[in-house]
Amino acid sequence: MEDLRSIKPCYNIAVLMTCFNRSEKTRCCLLNLYDQELPENVSFEVFLCDDNSTDGTGEMLELEFPQVKVVKGNGHLYWGGGMLAAWTAAKKFSNFDAYLWLNDDTFLLPKSLKILISEYHEIGKPAILNSPCKIPNTQIFSYGGHDEKGSAMPPNGMIQEIYSINGNLVFIPKEIEEKIGMISPRYTHYLGDVDYGLRAKEAGFDSYSTSSYLVECDQNNLPNWADPRLSIKSRWKLLHHVKGRAASEYVAFKSYHFGILNGINSFIDIYIRLVFTDKYVLIRKFLFNK
Repeated sequence: MEDLRSIKPCYNIAVLMTCFNRSEKTRCCLLNLYDQELPENVSFEVFLCDDNSTDGTGEMLELEFPQVKVVKGNGHLYWGGGMLAAWTAAKKFSNFDAYLWLNDDTFLLPKSLKILISEYHEIGKPAILNSPCKIPNTQIFSYGGHDEKGSAMPPNGMIQEIYSINGNLVFIPKEIEEKIGMISPRYTHYLGDVDYGLRAKEAGFDSYSTSSYLVECDQNNLPNWADPRLSIKSRWKLLHHVKGRAASEYVAFKSYHFGILNGINSFIDIYIRLVFTDKYVLIRKFLFNK
């Protein structure tokens, strides 16, 4: 395989986004994106799935960003379905050199894309490059890559190899998409990004994290499906909701990447936690010796 570092960067990039009812955040993200400084011979087109927003997002996009290729959703696509719809539209539009995932609540720092492409070029081979996110106006990690034990990997001044990726800002060259395809439709809202990185690894492609924070994004605090203060009915609903634990998708993910026994253990584990929330730790130690 030819070392990419010997070739002058030249990329036509498809930026993939999805949004639902947060018009101002989407607007700020796009303004910031189009204000980015790009390396010579690098260009991009934006493909954004508006998942049937009712807050004026569609009108805002049409008026302020006519250059954005908007894909209409049905209101039930969530992150995974919206990103898949945007990616499918990009594939039909042109043969892009790379794909860039960008969450619409993510703020690109100055020269982020220039740094991202430069650091991707330094890697010297087709790979996924993920930027860690920090909480705005701090140096506190909010989202990004993790190691094999699930520990967050904040930037350390060097490009780091990571085990799993997070979907806020991710650079994916066409060589990977041609080998493993797009985001899996089996994950509605969560896990699609982690699944993609693991599928790439299984196909022989590594994932890396940029040397510094290139983006800011607040953490989204979601209800805890295992909160003992909630009724079992509420916990059950959160466990199975696509923006809760999405239990069936979680078990499928575990089974696919770590084996059927792991999937079965995960199934038992979450339902023990659901029913016996207060005694969960003791029961888990007894059953799994953990």
